[in-house]
Amino acid sequence: MAPIATVIAGFGICHSQYADDTQLYISLKDPNALPLLSLCFETVHKWFSLNGLSMNSTKSEAIVIGTGARQRSEGILHTIDLGNVQIQPSNSVKSLGVTIDSTLSFDAHVDNVCKASYFHIRALRHVRKRIPESVALTIASSMVGARLDYCNAVLYGTSKSNIQKLQRVQNSLARIVAGTRRSDRITPVLARLHWLKIADRVNYKVALLTFKVVTSQKPDYLFDLIRFNIPVRQLRSSDRQNRLYIGASKTVFASRAFCYAAPTVWNKLPCELTDDLSSLNIFRRKLKTHLYRNAFSR
Repeated sequence: MAPIATVIAGFGICHSQYADDTQLYISLKDPNALPLLSLCFETVHKWFSLNGLSMNSTKSEAIVIGTGARQRSEGILHTIDLGNVQIQPSNSVKSLGVTIDSTLSFDAHVDNVCKASYFHIRALRHVRKRIPESVALTIASSMVGARLDYCNAVLYGTSKSNIQKLQRVQNSLARIVAGTRRSDRITPVLARLHWLKIADRVNYKVALLTFKVVTSQKPDYLFDLIRFNIPVRQLRSSDRQNRLYIGASKTVFASRAFCYAAPTVWNKLPCELTDDLSSLNIFRRKLKTHLYRNAFSR
């Protein structure tokens, strides 16, 4: 069978005092990828045994990630043999609270976030008349807003349908906090609450992550994916500092990678944000002000 894309195998770990998990990532472009993954598994298993740990096969799962067209053309990988363990690839797995599906559409993740958010929104609606707006705002931000913001950088480039689902959640939450009717326009409500819309919150997270990577050069696996743009000839944009190089992206799937998303979002920011890399707090404040003005000052 020809390679598909990438396989992620997560293995449950058992210990007398705690339980944990580890993950192995490998690209299937190499025809020897699966034997290499098996060898890596055996090495990890040996290290676990020497340190009083053991594999929990019932908690082990794997997923093969690639574009839908690539997976249809290459066929289905039915099992992954790792020593004495046979794992059937799943359609989705959960890692750090994020549901990852085989095509990275994050449809299931968005549905889970919406489901949990609406549960808390209904609970807040029942007590809203009993509490002041300031308390309702705090509850809304901690119980629902935090869910909308958690790991939302992975939603860069996701479908408009997913963004709209999350935006409807935020709109419902804003109406309850502000006490407005469903027929009222939501944009003034969001502006009064100083809540960026979902698409802007995703760009905010990507830009903030890019700033941290550029200034600290950490973590290495992200810093290695970006580099500063060095123009080969003098252009009108050559005077801008700290511009990042945007590589060619052949597919929509590839354009969602950090190496493309980070410079795309970063280079769209005004010079006063990207030229000054002295303070994270100043950048964060200016970034939110910039996105807020673009969204609500029209």
